[in-house]
Amino acid sequence: MSSSDRIAGRAAVSVTLIVLLSKAAGFVRDMISSGFFATGMERDAYASAYSLFYLPVLLFNSCITSTVVPMYIDARSNNSLRAANRFASTCVNFFALAGIAVCILMMIFAEPLVGLIYGGFDPEKQALTAKLCRIMLPSLACVSVSIVMASVLNANERYVAAQLTGFPLTICVIIATVAFSPSYGITAVAWGVFAAGIMQLLVLIGPINRSMRYSWRLDVFSERFARLFRLAVPAVLSMAVNELNHMIDKSLASYLRPGDISAMDYAYRLITFAIGILAVPLTTVMFSQVSKRAAENDEKGIARLVTGCVETLCLVLVPVTVIGWVLRSDVITLAYMHGRFGTDSLRVTSSIFGFYLIGILFFGLRDLFNRAFHSLQDTKTPMMASYLTVAVNIVLNIILSRVMGADGLAFATTISCTVGALVLFLALIKRISFMRDREMIIELLKIFIASGLCMLSAMWLNSVVDPATGKLYTLVRIAIISMASLAPYITVLFLLRVRRVHFVAQIIRRKFRK
Repeated sequence: MSSSDRIAGRAAVSVTLIVLLSKAAGFVRDMISSGFFATGMERDAYASAYSLFYLPVLLFNSCITSTVVPMYIDARSNNSLRAANRFASTCVNFFALAGIAVCILMMIFAEPLVGLIYGGFDPEKQALTAKLCRIMLPSLACVSVSIVMASVLNANERYVAAQLTGFPLTICVIIATVAFSPSYGITAVAWGVFAAGIMQLLVLIGPINRSMRYSWRLDVFSERFARLFRLAVPAVLSMAVNELNHMIDKSLASYLRPGDISAMDYAYRLITFAIGILAVPLTTVMFSQVSKRAAENDEKGIARLVTGCVETLCLVLVPVTVIGWVLRSDVITLAYMHGRFGTDSLRVTSSIFGFYLIGILFFGLRDLFNRAFHSLQDTKTPMMASYLTVAVNIVLNIILSRVMGADGLAFATTISCTVGALVLFLALIKRISFMRDREMIIELLKIFIASGLCMLSAMWLNSVVDPATGKLYTLVRIAIISMASLAPYITVLFLLRVRRVHFVAQIIRRKFRK
């Protein structure tokens, strides 16, 4: 095991632990929300308003995270820390101003935007959606600055500090839902989102002060900042494609049954929960490590890091997919079945969740490949792949939604994501000759063989273990079937001597010995 692998592995474990806590808290937040609002009209309006508010956040995030990390590292390595700080300060100041400008425009045109994107809503739901969006929007500048700060922290390998921004949203929304929504309805939750944006910025001020020296500079005409924009424009779509496809899904779902948007939102949040815990820590650490190798022109090191991440993602996400798909109704029952969330909501949400879940591996892989290209400061290739992904999603949405309803929208997203991931993988192999690793193919085949046995075990156990009748028994049932299905999976992995199993085991042992 190389020293770079050990460093990346230890960092990934640390980030995984903090992300696990953050996502677990977010999971509790969604459970509480489902009990108060289920899949009713207010929840549809809130989910739609949040998507509209999140659209500029998503675009800023895609622009910033894909460019700031490699460019900051390049400035620090090839120039000086002072040059890197000037660049980071310019980014902070520019995106703060951009957030304010976008906020003003969207508040003015909130109603037309809602009408354009969610044309299937009746006037009352459109008015509520616009109102909720206006409440959230003033925090946009704080959120955009937080994204820049988190990217600078990642570039300085302070990964844990950068992941703290997930907690304010959870805390503020839970307080708003429990304490104020009985009196003020869904409006209180929108105010919780607004408060969370401010809290995210406050949380990062301490860590960022120890990582960079801030100034009021705004060198937007510098060559480095101009290069940021040349790289960022094509990067925006490639990094934002998952959420853009999900927003397209919800836009078309506004013409379907009431409650379908909420069901899709609940199901997709579980997918992002799993990806956030199992994939994001690995790709976050890999991004910084590959950016360093790119600055050193070390293609062999880049290939080793990327292939290792591919194997690790498959090792973790494939069994999650097969077990989750078999137990999809139990998962939704455990997550959301309480309060106003009844059997109709359970049926619709679990079905949509199953179709999203099929693509979870490719969601993670596509993000990994996007970041690998961005580390190489190549944003055009992911952009072209994203054009294809969005086009495939739109065409399949139109076709499948007529046959399968909301299930078809989720399935279209999964198929388009798979196409995008495969296209990026082939392009990466062409770009980096060291990626043509026969051993990686063999390792992946071993993982899929073990996963096939895992799926057969889960399906058999699901048929013989009595159906769940309550939350506690549902949890016990999921735990029993999951552990019993993972036992043959892990056994086969060791028997076939899958190399990433031994690597992960070593990292975890060393981490906990300390």
